[in-house]
Amino acid sequence: MLDMEFNWQNINIANIRKKDVKIIQNWLYQQSEFCEEDIYPIEIDKLYDRFLEYYISENEFFTKIQYEGKLIGILKGRVEFKNPAEAWVWCIMLDYKYRSLGIGSNIINEVNKYLTREYGVANFYTTIIKESPRTIKFLKKNGYKIIRVSKNYYDIDGKQMDMLILKK
Repeated sequence: MLDMEFNWQNINIANIRKKDVKIIQNWLYQQSEFCEEDIYPIEIDKLYDRFLEYYISENEFFTKIQYEGKLIGILKGRVEFKNPAEAWVWCIMLDYKYRSLGIGSNIINEVNKYLTREYGVANFYTTIIKESPRTIKFLKKNGYKIIRVSKNYYDIDGKQMDMLILKK
């Protein structure tokens, strides 16, 4: 696991621990009706598997985002120590009550600053399903640009969907 823990204003971003997995599962279930993609229900075994994958990998991060001690989001990704180092964000999810307030933008920018300062990350990437217009708008607003489209990359319930790769 790649260690990540810092505070920014009243927000704490810290590594997820085993004791957090059930709390995160319950939180994700509460968020399900506000998601663009149909990724629910999340089985605890699958979430725990994602936790273990991150926990045993030296380059992956899986963090909880807390505001005044309350879970308001999660962030998962990986740092590749190339020349220059790059970070891939696989998932960022913010509680629906905190969306459209600028908090998500501040979080992603603070995480980028942290990864640059602590691990020398120069380039930031993410992937998204093309059929996620709100998320694409959010990423573009935060300086990400589409650099590649992989046609029919995903097969979700028999429906082919394009994957976008974005870079900042």
